[in-house]
Amino acid sequence: MSSLERFFTRTVRPFFLFTGAGTALVGLYAFLPSWAMPNVAKLPYLQDYTIIIQHWGIIVGLMGIAMMLAALVPQWRVPILLYSALEKSFMVWLVLANAQSSFVSGFWIPCALDSTVVIYTIGYFISCGIRSPASAASEK
Repeated sequence: MSSLERFFTRTVRPFFLFTGAGTALVGLYAFLPSWAMPNVAKLPYLQDYTIIIQHWGIIVGLMGIAMMLAALVPQWRVPILLYSALEKSFMVWLVLANAQSSFVSGFWIPCALDSTVVIYTIGYFISCGIRSPASAASEK
């Protein structure tokens, strides 16, 4: 086992717990949209958009919960890594593509977290490949 592979083997659980918790915090938008929009996203809360704000909050919040569960359930790691990297890559692209717009100001911290997930995931797959659930379970 290479030193890089050992690094990912040692850090995959804390990685999923930490980044999953950060991702799950977006669930605030599902339950407290009128507070989260101005205080977290730094955008005005427009009641007409409540349903889409709450929908986005629950989808991303559940992604965070799935990431934290993947820390405990090795068989979930590969699919969750793939899905979260795709979802977070798109969010990073959206923030960077709109970087000159004022509405992006509340999204730089989530962009940094999402970038970390994408970079970690790329490193994980380069180093460890796509493991079968049986080999991932042996890490436990």
